[in-house]
Amino acid sequence: MDGQIQVVVRLRPMSEREQKGNTLPVVTASTEKKEVTVIKGAGTRTLRSTFKFDNVFTSFSTQKEVFDQTLAPVIADVLDGYESTVFAYGQTGTGKTHTMEGSLDVPEDRGVIPRAAFDVFRRLKDDTNKFVEHKVTASFLEIYNEELCDLLADESAENMKSRETSAEDDARGNRSGNDTSKPSSDSSCNKGLRLVEDPGGPGKKKGKGVFVMGLTEEVVTSPEDVLALMRRASVKRQVGETKMNKQSSRSHCVFT
Repeated sequence: MDGQIQVVVRLRPMSEREQKGNTLPVVTASTEKKEVTVIKGAGTRTLRSTFKFDNVFTSFSTQKEVFDQTLAPVIADVLDGYESTVFAYGQTGTGKTHTMEGSLDVPEDRGVIPRAAFDVFRRLKDDTNKFVEHKVTASFLEIYNEELCDLLADESAENMKSRETSAEDDARGNRSGNDTSKPSSDSSCNKGLRLVEDPGGPGKKKGKGVFVMGLTEEVVTSPEDVLALMRRASVKRQVGETKMNKQSSRSHCVFT
């Protein structure tokens, strides 16, 4: 296990609006050199700043290339009992959801999460001598307006309608230039969910660390089960229109 924290950069392609406006790119990338160059100014006042990273993907990099060089090497460590995390960070509209989830119905466009699911079950099936018995569970947590929401929990039609109305109100607020979103105290999302810490102790096994008490964990027996859970969760996730993206995710999500 490498144990290092690696920082990877992926550049998104030009948006339709940028292409129509003949916008000139101000960032270039080299996968071979693992460098990103930012260009500021024009003419004689042009300033170029180059930054090196553990890995760099251009706008032409495929979903498979991103997975193979980032998450795939980590899965073996996870199956050996190590805890590993991969997260996407960036401005609204930069492609975080595309990289992490992608299109679940188009195999070549699937992001790192569904690809990881397929890889985990493939390894469990191929190495029956090492993995004599196994159990795989999945959870999907949303953090929105500082509230915790269990995206896999059963929810009544009334609460689903309330969330959809809230998302529509957020979108209207975005279009008007104001953020009208407010935490909903009567939402079923955060009922029974608590952020707690289990440090373990003398005579006990290692604790679970920081975790969300009450979060749904569903047993999955195939990668198709994982895709079904992700589709179910996407219906409940908060989205809204922004200037960068008509269907932008308005929340942070943690898939485990």
